[in-house]
Amino acid sequence: MDIRSILNAAWSKSKPKGNYYRKSLIFVLIITSLPTAVIAISTYFIGMQQMEKEVYHKNQYQLEQVFSRLEEQFSQLEMTIDKGTFNPSLDEKLRDANFVDEYMAMLEVYQVLGVLQSSSPMIARIDLYLKNQQLLVSNDRGLISLEEEPNSAAYDTLLNGPDMISWGNTEQYYTKEKALFPLVLIHKVPIISTRPFGALLVYLNKSMIAKQMTQLNPYENGISFISKANGEWIASSKDESAHKQALKEMIRDKMVKMESASDSFVVKWEGQEYSVAYATFSRTGWRYMIATPLSQLMAPISLTSKLMLGVSAMGLVIAAFLSWFASRRMYRPIHRLVQMFSDASGSKPAEEDRSDEIQYIENKWLNVTRESRLIQSLLDENRSSMKQAFLLQLIQGHLYFFSEAELRDQMNEHGWDTEDKTFALLLIQLSPFAETKRRFVEGDEQLVTFAAANIIEELAADNGNMKVINLHNLTVSLFVSFERDKDKEQIRSEIYAFSGEIIKMIAKLMGVHVSIGISKQVDQIRQLPKAFDEVKQCLHFRSIGEQGQILNVEDFIPEFKEILDYPFRQEKELIQAIQMGTEEQAIQQWTLFLQALKMNTDKAFLMKQYIAQLLGSVIREMMQLGVNPSSVNPGINLYDQLFGLLETDGINKWFIGKVIRPFIKTLTEKQGIEMKKIIRNVKEIIEQEYMNDISLEIISDRIGMLPKRLSAVFVQVTGQNFIDYVTEIRLEKSKELLRGTDWKVNDIAAKVGYQASYFNKVFKKTEGMTPGEYRESAGSGMH
Repeated sequence: MDIRSILNAAWSKSKPKGNYYRKSLIFVLIITSLPTAVIAISTYFIGMQQMEKEVYHKNQYQLEQVFSRLEEQFSQLEMTIDKGTFNPSLDEKLRDANFVDEYMAMLEVYQVLGVLQSSSPMIARIDLYLKNQQLLVSNDRGLISLEEEPNSAAYDTLLNGPDMISWGNTEQYYTKEKALFPLVLIHKVPIISTRPFGALLVYLNKSMIAKQMTQLNPYENGISFISKANGEWIASSKDESAHKQALKEMIRDKMVKMESASDSFVVKWEGQEYSVAYATFSRTGWRYMIATPLSQLMAPISLTSKLMLGVSAMGLVIAAFLSWFASRRMYRPIHRLVQMFSDASGSKPAEEDRSDEIQYIENKWLNVTRESRLIQSLLDENRSSMKQAFLLQLIQGHLYFFSEAELRDQMNEHGWDTEDKTFALLLIQLSPFAETKRRFVEGDEQLVTFAAANIIEELAADNGNMKVINLHNLTVSLFVSFERDKDKEQIRSEIYAFSGEIIKMIAKLMGVHVSIGISKQVDQIRQLPKAFDEVKQCLHFRSIGEQGQILNVEDFIPEFKEILDYPFRQEKELIQAIQMGTEEQAIQQWTLFLQALKMNTDKAFLMKQYIAQLLGSVIREMMQLGVNPSSVNPGINLYDQLFGLLETDGINKWFIGKVIRPFIKTLTEKQGIEMKKIIRNVKEIIEQEYMNDISLEIISDRIGMLPKRLSAVFVQVTGQNFIDYVTEIRLEKSKELLRGTDWKVNDIAAKVGYQASYFNKVFKKTEGMTPGEYRESAGSGMH
């Protein structure tokens, strides 16, 4: 076998199967080889010039930043001294001060000068000149008489100029130190007076300024200096070589001839070109100059151009290899997708199915999309169930604790528009099977109700303002909303027409008799539970055996209004009071319940029915709490006793004596041991954390009990309320600290969890004396 056969066999064995790989290899080879050559040529011949411009602009920007920082330092220095002159120690009292007698005034001045000197590393020393006293106050030389200074005449003209801040020659005032900056900052004092009596002379550190100029210069071989506009030297970077000094003088002479405040130019010096830029300080008129070798600026570009040529050449050489490598990398996710779909299908696809990988993936993706749509439809169905469950909870009154705004927000989240709407409920009652001619038997109630709900939902499908609620057990409700400004008679007509369609369709398809109750139209969602109760009561007036009845609550209100006004709120609050064990509140809610019944009806049998319903609710709640009703009143039938009573007063005394008090007593005894354990735990928490925020709400949250319930149980078990017990513990701890330590009262207050002012108030109210008086009274024990 020859070499070519071996290579072909190896290629055919290792290459991925499919047309996509071969096409991608050819495509990548084209898009990598040709653009590489074009990019290399255009970058070198076109980009180099642009890069040089960018580098030059970057250099200019860096020089501007350096100048800005240096100018900012000098400006900051002037502002610092200017602010320092506002110090009260430098006001008018120094005009005629006698430092021999007024030692403290002199000490204050020394302190001010020391603070000003330490405010900037550029400041070497500060002197205060006082004209009337002919004195110099120096922070390092002390008090100096001008008569002892050889250049005392120079100080006489310090206060003559119009400017409060100015710069003068250092050697004119202080010639003993050569390390000082050649210019001294002069600031007259006081700053708010038109007749200054002295001046601050701020001497700068020459080497520090030179060091900062060197550090700010972004280029190692560059030079920089500061001079006046006439060329007089002010400061220079740390570079004293003769070569660079001569270069500085040449650049300075050329810069003096420039008329603009800032400019840039190029100079040649000993065969090398320098890029020179200068700018003028806005406050002093000094000129700052930086010179940088062009070779240093262009060094990165030269290196970059060589690297670009080398990279371009190498790119053309390795383009084929990269194309092969890239095509394999590109094919890898395709191969993984094919493998993934193959594994997901449970068997490997046939060879012909994988000849075109993209087509294969497309087919598989279509299958996934169809499955996704199916899943989405299932989610939509569940969403509909959630909406139905919400409406079911709403109309049954389980969401009574939500406000109107909160209910509307929740309905909006479920997709209903509740803005400017009025609402109504339809209650569809399917007749018992005995009234039908179909083969339905007992046990089919769920199936029949489900079928009827589906029929109604189909009829309401075109009406976005309707929602079916399956109540099961042969009952279906329909939630309906209308525009609030719509005519009520028109709404009534539409509801009756739709109700007729429901009756007709259910009778036709299922053979079941139907009765429909229509509630009142309400504007608030919170009124729907009451409307639902009313429509349920309304259906009690249907005629047995009559088909297709439609009953409207508004037509029956005079006949059964009394049985609709059941005081549900008082019932809930009464049961909650019994659960809490608060007898007084329970009796109060029972009184309100009885008053509501008296207002709504004057018929004794209706009142007894309501009270019997309340009694059943109380018994059911006690059973859920683990209390056996027969053990509360052994051998007594409470319902027989209730219906045997004749007068309202007798019913009132009976319900309090036989229901409220016995049930609360039994429940309290049952929960007593557990409550004592809880209160013991609460007291331990208070004694361990009395110094922290331990409000009733925080403790109740930690032990998992409502604050109101915890407060009542705490009083019941301990005989005192929660806050009094916390106060007692904190005061006992504070008295121990007052007797046994010498801590400050404020520290003791913080230690026991009080603010100082409130601690004093509480301590005096409780103990009859202040904390300090208490400590004094116990002082003999401490000593």
